[in-house]
Amino acid sequence: MKKNVLTLMAIVLLGVFNLSAQGIEFQHISLEEALEKAKAEDKLVFIDFYTTWCAPCKAMAKNVFTLPEVGAVYNKEYINIKLDAEKEGLKSAKKYLVNSYPTYIYLNANGNIVYKETGMRLANNFIQLGRDAVASENSQFSLEKLRAKFPNKQDDAGFLKIYFTKVQEYGQNPTEGINAWLKVQTEIEEDDVDMMEFLLKNKDYIILKSKGEEILKVNFDEYMDIATRKEEKELQIFEEVRLAQNTKNYALETKNPELWFTFMQAFNTLPEKYKKRGNYLEYKITYYALLKDSESYKMAVENYVDSLMVQNTSGKTKSGAIVQDLSNKGEAYLKYADSKSDYKTLENWIEYGNELGASIYYMDNLMADMFYKKGKRKKALDYKEKAIANWPKGDKKLSTKKYELEQMKKGELI
Repeated sequence: MKKNVLTLMAIVLLGVFNLSAQGIEFQHISLEEALEKAKAEDKLVFIDFYTTWCAPCKAMAKNVFTLPEVGAVYNKEYINIKLDAEKEGLKSAKKYLVNSYPTYIYLNANGNIVYKETGMRLANNFIQLGRDAVASENSQFSLEKLRAKFPNKQDDAGFLKIYFTKVQEYGQNPTEGINAWLKVQTEIEEDDVDMMEFLLKNKDYIILKSKGEEILKVNFDEYMDIATRKEEKELQIFEEVRLAQNTKNYALETKNPELWFTFMQAFNTLPEKYKKRGNYLEYKITYYALLKDSESYKMAVENYVDSLMVQNTSGKTKSGAIVQDLSNKGEAYLKYADSKSDYKTLENWIEYGNELGASIYYMDNLMADMFYKKGKRKKALDYKEKAIANWPKGDKKLSTKKYELEQMKKGELI
């Protein structure tokens, strides 16, 4: 009897030891379920956004997430989940603007971002991230509290400086805070070298039609007189192209069609060496998408595809690149297709892509998605399987296509 009791105690102690010695305990639940658990347990939510092809993601999963000291912090303070940003986590990745991997998102129980960071981290640094996120949420300067105060503090330079500094520390875009501060601040003269250095330091966050652009334009000649050679070059690029690029990025991030239109207008005035890097027809597609104007959107895509065909006739673009671009635009068009005419247009594009004879799997995939939307599931599965069978094995998109096939078989949305 005594021996049995001792054995039982040993098993219990071993279980406790193993529990305390584990790394991060990732729960196999949805984000919505994680938020509910976080609310019930008074915790935050930690999301590891990864992809199957991301080497740093695999390294973190193997070398950092498994460490007991990491688990001790994250299991205590967080409900932890992992989301494949190209599969089940795609919608959430778009919501939280995840565009590099790995990305670590720290949320409060309301689903609002507390902290956001990216890339490989050493264990100590990663532990500190977890602690910093908890501290920031409990602070008077938490991201959520700062954002709640921001609309009513537009004349408070002191608050605005704290705001944009903290927002940047939390891994968020400080554009609106910086430009709000520039409107009311009095601590730096606008034609002073300190202002030039401030603008250059924050050159990624100054956008068109903002106070920052106004200061740069009005004082540009003065800045060029006091700048070093390196700063002169930075200022020239800043004025010529970076303002427009920042506006483009911020318009996409905030889904602001008016700001995107401002970028489009600026694009037409860029030096030719920069205009070659963009495509105005493609920008029009994005504009109508942001406006949620489906008919104008479809017309813009049709015009773009017409231009692709002209490029092919002129021989300026390789067939493989045209087919891939045609696939991308076809998938975008399909989201808004709602008539026989729309589907006929798509079929014509697919036929044209097949005639080019390059990367045919793209056209098979597009055909599969079209049939699936039309409710013809068997044909959709046949074409999706055909596309996957011919898809290059090393292509990063292959795992996503396999996931889509699984969803189709279940009758789920893709």
